[in-house]
Amino acid sequence: MFWGLFLLSGCGFQPLYTQKETLINQTAAVQINPIAGNGGYQMGLILKDKLNPDDIQVSKKYKLTVVLQQPKYANQSIRSDNFASLESMMLSADYQLTDLSNQKTLISSSVNSNGLFNLIKDPYATVVAQDKLYDNLIQLMGNDIAMHVLSYFKEEKP
Repeated sequence: MFWGLFLLSGCGFQPLYTQKETLINQTAAVQINPIAGNGGYQMGLILKDKLNPDDIQVSKKYKLTVVLQQPKYANQSIRSDNFASLESMMLSADYQLTDLSNQKTLISSSVNSNGLFNLIKDPYATVVAQDKLYDNLIQLMGNDIAMHVLSYFKEEKP
């Protein structure tokens, strides 16, 4: 254990939350624009929870815009009776962090996530599996976006 910490300190590793108060005050100043689409509200809540977990009220200095794309589906496995038994869902979102004082784009990127769900004879079970996968992908992508924004503020110290 000791050697692991020693090695990590030697490579320049610094935990993301070392200056937590400063970081939280910066990320609390991010205005999250409403996100369109089925998972937009859910993703907005995830981002709000990750970027401003204590709901600190500060003036907004930055704007985060997320555009959630429609999911894409592809059959992954075909049964002997020529029906799909496994389907993949691919989900992507484009996002941009903008400084409100000068409209300068600070981050412009995209995030992708995909997963599989079973197609079974019971249509209700298939819909439930598809919805659960969609929710999980939204959660993963929201976490990725939040980590990118947190990393930006950690590195740039605007």
